[in-house]
Amino acid sequence: MRQLITDALIVTGDGATEPFRGDALIDGDRITHLGAVPPSAATGADRRIAAGGRVLSPGFVDTHNHGALAGTRVGEHGIPISCEMAVRGGVTKRICGVDGLSPAPVVPDQRAEYAAQLVPLDGMAGPPGDPEGDDPAGGLGWPWSTMEEFLAWHRGRSVTDLGMHLGHSAVRRTVMGNLDRVADEADIRAMAEVVRREAPWCLGLSTGLVYNPAVYSDQREITALVRAFNEVKQGALYPHLRSESDDIIEALDEVITAAVEGGGGYCSEHSKIAGRRNWDRFGDVASRLDDAAGSIPTLGNMYPYTAGSTTADTLFPPEVRAGTRAEFMARLSDDDVRRFAFEKIYGDGSGWDNFVAFCGGLEGVQIAGVLEGVGDEFLGKRFSDVVLAAGVTDMSSIEAHDAVCDFFLHNRGEVSIISHYGNEATVERFFRRPNMALCTDGLMPGPGQKPHPRSIGSFPKALRMARELGIDLTEIVHRLAVLPCEFMGLPSPALSEGADASLVLFDWDRVTERNSYEDPLIPPEGIDAVWVHGDLVHHEGQIQSPKAFGGRHLLTPPSESS
Repeated sequence: MRQLITDALIVTGDGATEPFRGDALIDGDRITHLGAVPPSAATGADRRIAAGGRVLSPGFVDTHNHGALAGTRVGEHGIPISCEMAVRGGVTKRICGVDGLSPAPVVPDQRAEYAAQLVPLDGMAGPPGDPEGDDPAGGLGWPWSTMEEFLAWHRGRSVTDLGMHLGHSAVRRTVMGNLDRVADEADIRAMAEVVRREAPWCLGLSTGLVYNPAVYSDQREITALVRAFNEVKQGALYPHLRSESDDIIEALDEVITAAVEGGGGYCSEHSKIAGRRNWDRFGDVASRLDDAAGSIPTLGNMYPYTAGSTTADTLFPPEVRAGTRAEFMARLSDDDVRRFAFEKIYGDGSGWDNFVAFCGGLEGVQIAGVLEGVGDEFLGKRFSDVVLAAGVTDMSSIEAHDAVCDFFLHNRGEVSIISHYGNEATVERFFRRPNMALCTDGLMPGPGQKPHPRSIGSFPKALRMARELGIDLTEIVHRLAVLPCEFMGLPSPALSEGADASLVLFDWDRVTERNSYEDPLIPPEGIDAVWVHGDLVHHEGQIQSPKAFGGRHLLTPPSESS
């Protein structure tokens, strides 16, 4: 199909070329003319779109996304739900396998356990299993063990392109399960071998040092795995820090050192500072990141919101979460363990990221996901509402803690949260950093879910913020579309004749998010058309399902010496 876009403000995304008015001709999946389209070439175009001065740019890159599993479910508009949310925000490439929690590698006898852990973040890849059995999340139905096999399963299940990071927790599980201990040298050698085997199918190494089982690792282990990855191909470390609050500087030092000593780059994932008492530490954080940029390639990403979202597992100390999912649940039913967790949360909370503390108490923790049909009445409400419903008014009491534990168990642990930890001034400071890319960190909507508005709103909100803060259009498009690809070693998607026709048409003067924490799925305004490899999949608010789901897998070549 030949498509003509007329009178666009063309922003190539290379970060240097000034925007210019012109036309673009798409033939198949390529841009054949850009700027001036000869009448002979324009004649007979199958589709014409009058841009009327709106911006035409490369499609955006969601650098941190959780849509690899449940995101493949086809929604009411005929495309996978992760892709619908993506293209409504102008995104044509998604990066998953983040926070150390890639869906592969996984050994067959851990599929059920691992699938259950991933449900609050990534949802289910298919139908659920027996809710009363050992496989409630349907993990035994996973047909993959390796990343190569996962990508084979995923082929044809996405409209947008997909790149995967290799998850540290997934790697650790294949060798050590969910054991609560530091790895010995034999464990590290075995994990490094898994990394070398899986790296060809991945863009980088992710870790989530608040999630099981990576939370039990040390810097020595992280460094060894970064080194193993970079023996195969160049790749950065993409960490969820061990602490984004009280111990953020020490946590930054841990992973930056691992990246430097391991020979990789470093990406500051979903950049933030959590907790009122830490908001004045931005200068220290920025200084650490700038120092790292002096020795290794660095990038940052963020969602431009003052709240995050994750699994409610993180409300409990790491010691409670070790072992199998059943063992975790059993511990939370034990009065002595509950008392231990209560004292860690409300007493000495050092050594882990205490979500209740840095959100200012249970009032700052919102419920974003529950087991369908069980906790639905509390969707969108705070954990303080759960406590009040249990007849308890003292939010810092053991009785309040018991109410939280009971709610978590009643929902079989399938609870996700929105953590209100931040402030707008810190968001703006991170946003102004010139090497800051964007992400949604998007969790997928579905039955029993009321996700964070970032899943749809991050990129439109970023464009609005850039406009209002006076950030140049050339710069923000480069940061949203091209900079992440350059950092990851992918081909540049900058617009030129012969380039891939994955594009977004947006209105710079009116683009904005329209959703909220209370109503998170309202589409944005001003993202007017999106093409993925020449397929027009979103136009004037309408999703258009292509004949085939042609999203491609984003891969980088191995090092010449590997």
